[in-house]
Amino acid sequence: MLMIDKILSDSRYIEKLNKINDIESERYYCKHDLSHSQEVVRILTALSKSRELNNYEELSAIMGYLHDIGRADDYDGMHNKCSSEFTRVLLKEYEFDNDSTNIICYAIDNHSGRMPLNDIYTYIRENTVEENVNETWANLLRIADQLSRDCYKCEAASSCRWLPEEKTIEAWKC
Repeated sequence: MLMIDKILSDSRYIEKLNKINDIESERYYCKHDLSHSQEVVRILTALSKSRELNNYEELSAIMGYLHDIGRADDYDGMHNKCSSEFTRVLLKEYEFDNDSTNIICYAIDNHSGRMPLNDIYTYIRENTVEENVNETWANLLRIADQLSRDCYKCEAASSCRWLPEEKTIEAWKC
């Protein structure tokens, strides 16, 4: 069984995902549901593949599905920290590679924040890879998280707190 299959079928993961869905049941803005995670995985996989990062498929899947799971425990605060701590517990229990675990948890812990779209597209076009691979993964996860949003067709866009230069203007295609 693949690591991501173990995680997605873990009762604690499912419980947290259901809690987020309950918290966001009346949310007007973007949600942090399974669909959002799947889109982050899709984009992150494409971005990390283009940079020829080691084990990009598995790392992208784990990061994408777990990057917001901490919202179940700390919705408006430090969800990234809660997400990385939960991820570390799961990966340790499933005896996942320690070096990969550290990369994943660093990226999740540092994925919050948005960038102007022009900076994102420059980063993508230049196929940037930082000297520290952890920074590369964190930046790619942040970018995938941002590009996964459909601001250009969102009914709540006019009242959203995102700056105009941060909002997506089209669906991002790999």
